[in-house]
Amino acid sequence: MLRFVATLGLAVFLAGVAGSGVTAEASDLLQTQQTTGAQGALVVPSGTQVPLVVTRPVRAQPKQRAAMQGASVQDALFAQTSFPVAVGGTMAIPAGTYVEGEILSLTQPTRKVSQSKMRVRFTGLVFANGYTVPLGNDGSDADTMDVTVQVSTANDLLLDNGAQMELTLTSPLTLSAKKVRAAIPLSKAVKPGSLASATLCRATPGTPGTAGTPGTPDTVIAGTPDTVIPGPDGTSTTIPGTPPTVIPGTPGTPGDPGTPGTVCPARPRVISSVPVAVVTVATGQSGVVNQVQ
Repeated sequence: MLRFVATLGLAVFLAGVAGSGVTAEASDLLQTQQTTGAQGALVVPSGTQVPLVVTRPVRAQPKQRAAMQGASVQDALFAQTSFPVAVGGTMAIPAGTYVEGEILSLTQPTRKVSQSKMRVRFTGLVFANGYTVPLGNDGSDADTMDVTVQVSTANDLLLDNGAQMELTLTSPLTLSAKKVRAAIPLSKAVKPGSLASATLCRATPGTPGTAGTPGTPDTVIAGTPDTVIPGPDGTSTTIPGTPPTVIPGTPGTPGDPGTPGTVCPARPRVISSVPVAVVTVATGQSGVVNQVQ
């Protein structure tokens, strides 16, 4: 009887261990299916932040530079991912992936407010192997960001090469795992500090001033005094002397104050990039991240 009870207990214990193993394997399989999908797809969840580096500048258009091409609505914006995005330990968006967008609205900085605000809709990803994935193509505010840039009216750029911002995915993004894997060895990350500024401003050194030359004083030649010749009868004859002779000096020459140098303003800096649309979180519920009218 005791041998039967011991055997039964051992069987129950082994069954429990086996069941827990199956449960763990099933959980791992479910998580893998949620990440990669049934067709070998990678699903990047909504709310994922993709760091970007601007690779084409956005120029300003001050009134005094009307001939310069400036940014306007519907202008294209080009960037590249500066850091890879992984999903469940699998590379989904390699660093160096191209990102396309368009400017929907734009405000220029003023003398009182040294900021530019632009609304940017990101329209697509282009991987290094040519694999393209559309973004925000449903006509809504999906994958649209409100970008605020610290910039002064002295800048000829609103966004410079190398400006850093973020794209927040406002809906899940489905990618082909096979095509992403093919793009990884071809991708080349862009270092933010390696891109040269596109500003047309060129700082110039000033010229030092020169001291003036002192003038020469007047030269005075003394005259001769009157000569008095006494006469025999007590009278005298006066021969007038000569007055002093003044030779004018030469005036001094003024110095040259020199010319001041020119200083270029600081490069524009992105201080915030906030999603406009509704983000669907992992629980399936939706929450408004930012709605700017």
